[in-house]
Amino acid sequence: MTIRARHYLDGRWVELTLRDGVIAAVLDVDSPNEPRSDDDWIAPAFWDIQLNGRWGHSFSSPDLTVEQVERIVRAQGPLGTARLCPTLITAPDDHLLHGLRTIATACEKSPDVARRVVGIHLEGPFLSEKEGYRGAHPAAAIRDPDVALLDRWQEAAGGRIALITMAPERPGSIAFIREVRSRGVVVAIGHTAADGPTIRAAIEAGARLSTHLGNGIAAMLSRHPNPIWNQAAEDGLCASFIADGHHLDVATLRVLARAKGPGQSILVSDASPLAGLPPGTYGEWAVDPSGKIVVAGTPYLAGSNQRLEIGVRNLLGATGWDLADVLATATTNPARLLGRPEPRLEPGEPANFVIYRQPFTLASTCVDGEVL
Repeated sequence: MTIRARHYLDGRWVELTLRDGVIAAVLDVDSPNEPRSDDDWIAPAFWDIQLNGRWGHSFSSPDLTVEQVERIVRAQGPLGTARLCPTLITAPDDHLLHGLRTIATACEKSPDVARRVVGIHLEGPFLSEKEGYRGAHPAAAIRDPDVALLDRWQEAAGGRIALITMAPERPGSIAFIREVRSRGVVVAIGHTAADGPTIRAAIEAGARLSTHLGNGIAAMLSRHPNPIWNQAAEDGLCASFIADGHHLDVATLRVLARAKGPGQSILVSDASPLAGLPPGTYGEWAVDPSGKIVVAGTPYLAGSNQRLEIGVRNLLGATGWDLADVLATATTNPARLLGRPEPRLEPGEPANFVIYRQPFTLASTCVDGEVL
């Protein structure tokens, strides 16, 4: 198979030859130099390191099945995502163990699922129990960091836990961060009420990311300092953003993204288990008519209903960055954070890319050589 399109970095026309799920060759080709509105452009496919579920199925559910994991993971391809981190939120221990084992079984059963799952993200349960800061995470299941507990979860996951979000103010957190980092797991700060010195101590211990900065925090805060500004000011932290149009207004997204810069910003979908469902109430959560997902009966957000394509467009509009820099926040930057090879459109690399039209509208996705 051959694909002809303009390269996202410089606009030159290239022709990619695909063979056995890999880019076999990339050649420059002669085509009209003046860009037209119907030109195809090509860029690496997305990496989404925070994805909670879809169609009413949660990765944290005690009822999760292998078939549901396969469907959710494969469903991300047509949305532009080739690599992802299934994300489990705070839940009782037996629920987490079941979710981790089920994801591991799905990866062992299906090679295509294993390729797409670059790691598992644990968002909790070592979070702030304070109202507002804990967001939609159930207070009864929140606890202090415990290395032995993480070891048990890692065994259930077949060693696939790659990222953990925690609140560094909880007792034992700093020692926990040092130990976890020594084992190759990336530590993120999130759902936290930590003060500046605690955040700096967490960074010195090895924390590297602020999870969905600007969200997962109390509605009423001191003007300054507060955990948002303290994290935004730290050069040692990258930051992920939910740029779905609901979680962050344009001005806030612009300010926080500028504080981090294009090299330390990461877009995530934070797709809720209710993503893809029509408006309505589903147990403790609800989808309102605008598509916003909330804790039922409240205005509090509980994950997103938007794909990363929307986040790319929103970040592009908020910052005015070059499209290549914005695309890096959903490709290169998350791969680098996890210590994985950065996605490139080069011979020998996996055939994972998106075809889009300017300024950024997806036309198709290729995941491991399969065009979707």
